[in-house]
Amino acid sequence: MTDRKKVVAINGSPHEGMGNTGQLIGFLAEGLAAEGMDLDEVLLCRQHIEYCSGCAMCIGKGACWIRDDYKALFKRLIEADAVILASPVYVFNVTGQMKTFLDRSLGHGHRPQASWKPGLAVSVSAGKGELWAARYLADTLRIFGAYSVGELTAIAVGPGEFYGLDAVRNRARDLARDLAQAMRENRRRPPTEHDLAFWQFIGALARENKAVMQADHEHWEKQGLYDRFENYVGQERSPGNAPPEAMKAWLKELMRRQQG
Repeated sequence: MTDRKKVVAINGSPHEGMGNTGQLIGFLAEGLAAEGMDLDEVLLCRQHIEYCSGCAMCIGKGACWIRDDYKALFKRLIEADAVILASPVYVFNVTGQMKTFLDRSLGHGHRPQASWKPGLAVSVSAGKGELWAARYLADTLRIFGAYSVGELTAIAVGPGEFYGLDAVRNRARDLARDLAQAMRENRRRPPTEHDLAFWQFIGALARENKAVMQADHEHWEKQGLYDRFENYVGQERSPGNAPPEAMKAWLKELMRRQQG
């Protein structure tokens, strides 16, 4: 047994032990170790995860019928203290291994986790697409009850051929420190327009199609997610600090100066 925090990193690269994505995860592992935290890397290429069939059973019945390694892997991510999603860029997007894994997460994406733990997105390309892929991975962290503390990106062609290796290492060290601090202090980030858009879109989708999306509808209803945006983000809106009288006085003075 240990009290050390556990970070689970999902590596979508098919290159075992030599890929640039794995090296970036290694840089993060070094930084996390210095903070007293462990990183558990999962290679998707070693997992048996089949394609999503698009049958919608996960959103109707609440579970997928396919028997493979997905369920156990999802459990590891849910139980982790932080989550890292990492992939190289293949044809301007994440790899097929990563996309297959994320596609199988559809039902969980519709039914938000109660947790808001920290996470990171990692991507490397030969010179095109790593920023977009990292942003995509950052957006999908929410499926696993996480939010993005930051994104680690790099350009490299052959194994280890990073442009600005020292800068990449420094960036990884800084992000590892930020991730560790967020875990230790149970930090949250402020809600964003993406959170609001998700809450509005998926909430309306589940409510209007509850006959088909029964599991989703029951989850949203049971968790009170339909009722308030605050219930989804787990944060309350603070009371205003500008009294109506002060606002009226400010506007009156503004009008007086303009008329003058």
